[in-house]
Amino acid sequence: MKKFGVMIALLFGLLFSSITVNAAVSNDYFIERVDIEGTFSFPNDYFRTVTVERGEAVPIDVWVKALNNVDNVRVEVSLKGYERGTISYTSDIFELDANVVKKVPLVLNLPEDLDASETYTLTVEVSDKHNSFAQEHFIRIKEKRHLLNVLDVIFRPSSDVEAGRFLRTVVRVENLGAKTEEDIRVSVSIPELGVSTRDFIDKLVPENDENDDEENSLSTNELVLQIPRDAKEGDYEVRVDVEFNRGSDITTVKRFVHVSGEDVTSDATQTIISLDSTSKSLFQGEEEIYRLTFANLGDKRNLYNVEVLGTETWGGVVVEPGFLSVGPSESGDLLVKVTPKEDAALGSKVFTARVMADNKLVKEINLNANVSERTSFTGLRKTLEVLFAVLVIVLVVLALIIAFRKVRGREEGPGVETNSEQTYY
Repeated sequence: MKKFGVMIALLFGLLFSSITVNAAVSNDYFIERVDIEGTFSFPNDYFRTVTVERGEAVPIDVWVKALNNVDNVRVEVSLKGYERGTISYTSDIFELDANVVKKVPLVLNLPEDLDASETYTLTVEVSDKHNSFAQEHFIRIKEKRHLLNVLDVIFRPSSDVEAGRFLRTVVRVENLGAKTEEDIRVSVSIPELGVSTRDFIDKLVPENDENDDEENSLSTNELVLQIPRDAKEGDYEVRVDVEFNRGSDITTVKRFVHVSGEDVTSDATQTIISLDSTSKSLFQGEEEIYRLTFANLGDKRNLYNVEVLGTETWGGVVVEPGFLSVGPSESGDLLVKVTPKEDAALGSKVFTARVMADNKLVKEINLNANVSERTSFTGLRKTLEVLFAVLVIVLVVLALIIAFRKVRGREEGPGVETNSEQTYY
């Protein structure tokens, strides 16, 4: 009797499978029912075509009738004919128990740019390791009455912007709905920084509009946002809102931009940096000084320091002072003292001075050191340089004394003798 019942069920399944599209029909299960968006659909029946809107998630419930116990079963729904590939959704693996109907819920996400006013074939397939069972159903795609899509968001000059600078954005919008949209408001904002701006697109017609003179997609003018000067460095969400249908509908997309710290060479921290020389001759074991002069043209006091890179293998560096505080319209000096090692390789050495102001990079300066071997003449040269410097100082002092005496003589007037001794006749 039990075998008779199984045979009846099997015959019913084979009869039902006569309207399937798969030649390899499973003897263990068949599709008993398919509901598309809550509507029962007969397979291969154009008179029961289900109509759905593109851009929506279509719920599809599939009832699978088991004739035997089966493991590793899946259900897949697929829609072919989309120009960018097959649209599909596959369930997780499950088990089927004999003589039990299992409901399998699925969701098929239809792209917003799927061609409308077309009928597509929806394939529903149940399969395991060895066999499968499939049916075809038909769905009609239509466009929504009101639907705008953001095609692209372009940041100029790029998605990386400095604090205090301007971020320029162009948004391209297309009409995927059935109705013409007018007075479309496009807003761009960075909520975390409290900045926003907006522009309007006058009119967008549906993509299947017969009037070739009307545009189905347009770009906004440049939407300009100024990033606050005190914005912290990091990634910020940019929100693009497109309002249409008299403000009843809105399409929102989100992008990200990176904000870097304020450019320290601008406005309050303008700095002019000068050097006595970018290239000098150095001797092994002898210290040489590169003098950096800072002129602060900003309106606040800046704290400068210098990091030196690239001397680790051939010499040592000392920067004095470690930090230099310079007020507005003032200047000051930092000394970079470089001493090549006793066994430093001879020749030209390039190293870098990274100038920082309030812990922010102002400028990177490439310096050159021509390292030579120290000889007995080197010591003599140093001695002569010191003597020459002393001689210059003596000459300057003498010149000052002579100048002082001349000025004093003019102040005492003509005919006045400056000698304290007098002769009487």
